[in-house]
Amino acid sequence: MDWMLTAMMMGTTVAGGIVASVCGFGFGAVAMATWPYFLSYPQAVAVSALCGASTAVMIAVPHWHRINFRILLPCALSGLFFSAASVVLSLGAAERMMVHALGAILIAVSFYSIFLGGRIRIKGTPLTGMVAGAIGGACAGLFAVGGPPVAIYLLSSTRDNQEYRATLNAHFCFTSGVATFMRWRSGVITPTTIRLWLLVVAALAFGIFLGNKIFRRLDARRLRLAVYGYLAVSGVTMLFK
Repeated sequence: MDWMLTAMMMGTTVAGGIVASVCGFGFGAVAMATWPYFLSYPQAVAVSALCGASTAVMIAVPHWHRINFRILLPCALSGLFFSAASVVLSLGAAERMMVHALGAILIAVSFYSIFLGGRIRIKGTPLTGMVAGAIGGACAGLFAVGGPPVAIYLLSSTRDNQEYRATLNAHFCFTSGVATFMRWRSGVITPTTIRLWLLVVAALAFGIFLGNKIFRRLDARRLRLAVYGYLAVSGVTMLFK
């Protein structure tokens, strides 16, 4: 990988770390908007998933006391199963079809964030938690973009922003962990994948550091509008690629 692609990957990682820290999710959406253009699709998903798992740990562990395990449990259990199953299903899918499907997912994520973010209210019951976990786990396994369904559920179930972000990332710790294990068992995670992950992990930590400052001081709505507006454009491009 030449220096220009390395710089692009590092910059995307910083941006994804900021978005994930401010919004509670979104690293996979930011990374997968650009990485498939210069990495193979399975490699891009694998590296993005490793970075997503790292992001979840960096956010959830320092704020473990804010995690609401009661509402996390049904979501995490269904997410674990569907995340593992979707990783297996994605291995036999055609790359072109997956890129087009990812474009549709990015457009849907953008639509949710720009037009519906904070407006959809879903009752935080165990059943809705299991449904949200299932959809989020499937999207995480297929595209490394599993945040929006779980975010909607937790926004309706948690008491404040800190509890929402900590519980959401605790969920990602579980689902990203099992998806990463399944990719490793399937041979998708290779020494090259690990090297790429190690290349960007410092940039990821820096992005989370910046995002934490923004999370505490600024309104995240305008940031979401800018980022997901870009993702909508990228999603349209991928859909017709």
